[in-house]
Amino acid sequence: MSPIFSDPTTPSQHDCIYIYKGTPNMAKNQPGLWAIRCGPYKAHFVTNNHKNTTAVMHDPPLLYHLDRDATEVYAIASGLDEYKNAMATIMAAKTKHEASLTQVPNQMAMGEDPKHKLCCDWDSKKKYPKFQECTCDPDNWSAWVCGRETVNHYTKANLD
Repeated sequence: MSPIFSDPTTPSQHDCIYIYKGTPNMAKNQPGLWAIRCGPYKAHFVTNNHKNTTAVMHDPPLLYHLDRDATEVYAIASGLDEYKNAMATIMAAKTKHEASLTQVPNQMAMGEDPKHKLCCDWDSKKKYPKFQECTCDPDNWSAWVCGRETVNHYTKANLD
């Protein structure tokens, strides 16, 4: 991605970008795939207004041309040829993308059982008793983080 940010003329390696939110099939308002962007077009299958967490399904999907409407305010009317042509491309990409996916266990549904959490060092509490379990690298605990005024400052001398 960094070449795209440093040089906007760099072509993307992806024809389409798939925007996911929520946990698919966990709840009615968490469908997983919310939007797809192919070229200048972005189709929204699901939206919410950030004031309400309830998802709004769109059938037909909302379609925007981001080169003309970067703020996604003016949806293209579904009866226009532009809408139909863009959506044909997007729906073909969606079908191909979904066929390439492999189902995996839903890690969010595993709850808070500690045996399921990610941990780079289960023995870290023995090595660094002043730190929480699963501390990967205590040297990073004193790193500057986004201008935060108070930071835990630990040095190698007080780790053991």
